[in-house]
Amino acid sequence: MDVIDFHCHFAGTGIPIDASRGNPPAQKEFWDGVSRRLTQEEALLASLQTAGVTSRVINASLEFVLAPGEEANFDTVRRINDSIAEVTHRHGGMLHGLATVDAYRGEESARELTRAVKELGLKGVFIESAKGDLLPDAPEARPTFLAASELGVPVFLHPVPDAVLRRKFRCTGKFGERLSRSAINGAALLAMVHAGMFEEMPNLDVVVTALALGGLMVGECLADGARIGKHASPRRNVYIDTTGMHPVMLRAAIDLVGADHVVTGTDWPVVTETDLPARLAGLFDQCGLGAADRELIANANARRLLHA
Repeated sequence: MDVIDFHCHFAGTGIPIDASRGNPPAQKEFWDGVSRRLTQEEALLASLQTAGVTSRVINASLEFVLAPGEEANFDTVRRINDSIAEVTHRHGGMLHGLATVDAYRGEESARELTRAVKELGLKGVFIESAKGDLLPDAPEARPTFLAASELGVPVFLHPVPDAVLRRKFRCTGKFGERLSRSAINGAALLAMVHAGMFEEMPNLDVVVTALALGGLMVGECLADGARIGKHASPRRNVYIDTTGMHPVMLRAAIDLVGADHVVTGTDWPVVTETDLPARLAGLFDQCGLGAADRELIANANARRLLHA
């Protein structure tokens, strides 16, 4: 099976990475391993063979670069994008890169996205679902989303940690982190819907993780093309990835947006998969998918988004 993994993190050599920030001390060894893989090109390339994927779409999360509350240095952002462009150019076809920007910094970030796409050849943009109290509907984020729409590149809207929700959900133990990230990812997309961003920017394609499914279903914002208040459903603008690789989540994603708007995603190197084609085949069997839908989710939808 030809598989494109849309949800992968990588920063490249020379980028200061510490993925253990904010995580329990007992997990430091695991997150230190993640940090190493985020900067080792050989680990990234080896992972393609281990997972059995045709290519990976890589991005660098500022969460792994910045301390909580720290502002992104513009030079660091440029270095990240230059690094991702260099590695993807060295391994054309095997790797596709997304630009990293702090979308909540106004025109500065829109200009960097434009540079990353037009000059560096990156295929989309990685945007964090929130920054403090700001969600994607904030005026500060509007220039970056407009730039993505005008450039015709997809936005990967990624969940982020939230200190307030972490405290609220601490009673749920190990599930609290995923629950808080789910809430943020779903809220980010719902904020875009209610702000009318998909009507203002009809060419804007947004990819969210499977963690956003709860928010989408609670809001029923994608159900059968219904209108949400005065706003139409953004079904045609939203893609959901397969993070978690669970048949219930995949079936829900397909029912919400259609098989033509679901992409394969693993969250490497936080999650490492071996023989992903076999894993996907079993997942598709459980969901009763035909050959055409399997092809869409495994690679065709990602190729369409990336113009690859």
